[in-house]
Amino acid sequence: MRYFLGCILLGFILSLFSFFPVFAAETKNSGTTREPIRFEISEADESTLAGLTDGDYGTFFRFDEGEIKLISERPAFSLYIVWNEPPKEYSVIAGEKKTNIDDGFMHKLIVLPEGAEKVVINTGGGVICDLFLFDGGDSLPEYVQDWREPCGQADIMVFSAHADDELLMFGGTLPYYAGELDLMVQVVYMTTHWKEQPRPHEALDGLWAAGVENYPVFGIIPDIPYQPIFTLAEAAELYDFEEVSEWFTEQLRRFKPSVLITHDLKGEYGHAAHKLAAKTASEAAELSRDPSVYPESAEKYGVWDVPKTYLHFYGENTLEMDWEIPLESFGGITAREAAALCYEKHKSQQIWGYSVNYGDKWDCRQFGLYRSLVGTDTKADFMENILPLSNRDTEEAEENAEGEPASTAPEQEKNISEVTLESTGENALTAPEQETLPSDTPAEESGENDTDKTPPIVSENAPKSAPEKEKTIIVVVVILSLSIILIIIIKHRR
Repeated sequence: MRYFLGCILLGFILSLFSFFPVFAAETKNSGTTREPIRFEISEADESTLAGLTDGDYGTFFRFDEGEIKLISERPAFSLYIVWNEPPKEYSVIAGEKKTNIDDGFMHKLIVLPEGAEKVVINTGGGVICDLFLFDGGDSLPEYVQDWREPCGQADIMVFSAHADDELLMFGGTLPYYAGELDLMVQVVYMTTHWKEQPRPHEALDGLWAAGVENYPVFGIIPDIPYQPIFTLAEAAELYDFEEVSEWFTEQLRRFKPSVLITHDLKGEYGHAAHKLAAKTASEAAELSRDPSVYPESAEKYGVWDVPKTYLHFYGENTLEMDWEIPLESFGGITAREAAALCYEKHKSQQIWGYSVNYGDKWDCRQFGLYRSLVGTDTKADFMENILPLSNRDTEEAEENAEGEPASTAPEQEKNISEVTLESTGENALTAPEQETLPSDTPAEESGENDTDKTPPIVSENAPKSAPEKEKTIIVVVVILSLSIILIIIIKHRR
């Protein structure tokens, strides 16, 4: 009997060891997370300190101009500040090092050059939600966001009317192109939500979760919550169209995106702010190339002719994106599922019952190529016929090494093919006809079927599924263990 029980125990132990690869993978991924360091703060009582370290956007405190002194219980190597509004210029002093900060980031990680037990924040006044100090551990908690400056130049610009539309309307665009492929993706919001806290924080949380690392641009016009506006005439009573057009044209010239993605000309479900975003973007994509239009931004950034412009639900040159592809960067879940998880960061918006989904007016897969300088699409990939910025330097270096002149795709002045795409429908806009130039690689000669709808992936970047090898090992070892136990039971009965 003891022999029998011992064999059963041995089989159970072997089964546990079969799961070791999974445990090891989880441990490797998690690492050692730094915990916040306890500290005291000048001129603040216990309740204020508790509110500044609770990770809650709903608790915030206004500080007058001057110094905020943090005295930590042990040396700190990084400071994380969560402002409740875009901050004025401020500085952080740790030891003998002073860092001046004027980027306006609401969520800001500041690396302290030396372990410091005293950190001084010298502000021009402002409202702060949270303050955290961290030691020199392996990794920071997931809620810490280390934003980079907005793109110098963007592969893709996503122009969203409101914070959350970039996920609801455009689905897996951000998780796939920013999170999985690590392209330079710049998000630009048309409206602001400064008076709708915590929506600006939720916007940052959602983008960060989607893999966007370049800080977004917030617009110049306020959102008007709880006020339904369904026509452009109604929007005109609230917003200055010319002001929005000039501002967005400047954004195109500043970021020089290869691809622009924005809303439906009919406003998806009829929202006038969405209509305004689509109207603004489709017109600005052409205005931005003319130096006589808004000359101040043309002089500051130069002109730019956007190579590809996509509109949600546009009726011509349509494509259906495949957001059911698994994303390795998100643990194997699909692009739609990743976008849905990111949308959950917009906690204040969950009351409306919206979701990242397909069908009818909410289908986040349906787009149309409104305007192109690089030919028509043959597959469902926003970056088709566009070389990502990260690959251009490598290609140029290789071409230069071979003694051949380098060129980037898309070139703005020559070797391009412009396709003027006309819209249909009551609210559609028509791009003016332009002279068609010869293309080195016209879409018609690609040999591919224009109607073929393939996933928006490149084979060498295709995301891989969860670790199948470890799963196989687990199944094999468990089966072997159970087989041994079964044989022992049979022999014992004999």
